[in-house]
Amino acid sequence: MNEGTVTLTRLERDPNSLLRLLVMVGIIAMLLILSLTGYGIYRKAHNEVLLAAEDDAVRIATVMVEEHNEFLFSSGQDNIALSPSQIDLFNEHVRKFLHPFSIVKIKVFDLNRIIIFSTEAKIIGKKVENNPRLEKALFGGIDSHKETKGAMIDLVDEERFDVDVIETYLPVFNNEGKISGSFELYLDVTRYRDTVNDQVVSSIVLLGIILFLVFATAFLFVNKGVSQLKKLLDRLQKMAVTDPLTGAFNRGAVLTRATEELARMERRKAIEQGIHLGVIMIDLDHFKAVNDTYGHQVGDDVLREMTNRVECCLREYDVFGRYGGEEFLVVVPDGDFQGALVVAERIRFELNKAPFACGGQKLPITASFGVTCCTNPHEGLNVALQRADEALYQAKDDGRNRVVGKE
Repeated sequence: MNEGTVTLTRLERDPNSLLRLLVMVGIIAMLLILSLTGYGIYRKAHNEVLLAAEDDAVRIATVMVEEHNEFLFSSGQDNIALSPSQIDLFNEHVRKFLHPFSIVKIKVFDLNRIIIFSTEAKIIGKKVENNPRLEKALFGGIDSHKETKGAMIDLVDEERFDVDVIETYLPVFNNEGKISGSFELYLDVTRYRDTVNDQVVSSIVLLGIILFLVFATAFLFVNKGVSQLKKLLDRLQKMAVTDPLTGAFNRGAVLTRATEELARMERRKAIEQGIHLGVIMIDLDHFKAVNDTYGHQVGDDVLREMTNRVECCLREYDVFGRYGGEEFLVVVPDGDFQGALVVAERIRFELNKAPFACGGQKLPITASFGVTCCTNPHEGLNVALQRADEALYQAKDDGRNRVVGKE
C-alpha cells in the first residue's frame, strides 16, 4: 500500500541531498583552492623571475656604462649622447658585450626622450612621448615588465620565435651620479618558462592530492552521519504516519492520503469520466467486551491480527489506517460503489473465516462495515466520511457483522 505523507523539508525528504551538497561544495572548493593556489604560485614565480631579471639588468647596465663611458659621455656629463660616427662602433661593442648576458635588444634614451641608440636601427632618432615607464626611469626609478614576443631579431641577427622577455627601464647615471638618460634592456627569460610551469604543476598536483585526502576523509565521516540521520528520519517519519500498535496508518496519515486521492481524482476528472473513490469504515464488534474479559493485551493482539487480515485483502495502492480505537478506514482509489462493497465483503469474509488466536485464546472476531463512494471530489472528504459512518451505524443497528452501503 502507498505510504502516507507529512510535510517535510527537503533535507528530511532526502537526507542524501546533504551528502550531494557536500560533494558539490567540496569539488567547487577544491577547484577554487587549486586555481587560486596555482595562480598565486605562478605570480610568485613570475615576480621572482622579474626581480632577478631586474637585478641582472641593473648590474649589466652599471657595467655597460663603465665599459662604454667614452662613447656615452663624449659630449659632456649632463646628457648622454652618441655622434653619428660613433654609432656603428658602439653598436659593435654593445652587441658583443651584451649577447652573453641573454640581452636580445637595447634602447638608449637621452634626457629629451630621444632614442640615441638601439639595436633596431630604424628607430634611432625617434622621440618617445607619453611613456610612463620611461618617465619613471628618467626620475630615478626602475620599471620592469614581462612580455612574450611572437618573433624578434636578437643581437646576432637571428630571428627567434615565442620569446619571453623582461623589458626593464632604468636610469643611466653619469660620473657625478646625476641622471643623464635611460636604458631599456630586453632580457631573454624563456629558459625559465618550463621551470615556472613545472613548479606550478607539481605544487597543484601535491595540493590536489592533499585536498582529495582531506575531503575524502570528511566525506566518509559525513556519509556515516548522513546514513544515521536517514535512519533516524525514516523512523521519525514512520512514527509520524504509523499507528504504533498496529503498524497501519494513523488517523492523520490515512486522512491525508484520502485527501490526496480526492485531489488526484479531481485532476483526472478533467480528462476522464467515471472516476470514483470508495470509502469503507470498519468497526470491530463487541471489542470492549474483549478488553474487559481478556485484558487489554489480548485486545491489542486482536487489533494487530485484524490489521494483518485486512491488509491481505487490499491492493498495493489501497489506503488503510486506524481511524481511532477499534475503528478503521479503507480508501479504495478508482473504486466505484459496487467495487467498494466487494472489498468490504472480502475483508468481512477474511475476518470470519478463522478465530483470532490471541493470548492463548481463540476468539471469533467480527466487524461491521459502512461503505460509500465519492463521485464528486468537490463535495469533500468529510461528506463521504459522514455517509460511511452513517452506513456503519446502520450495520450495527441491523445486527453487526455485515456490510451496509450508502450512496
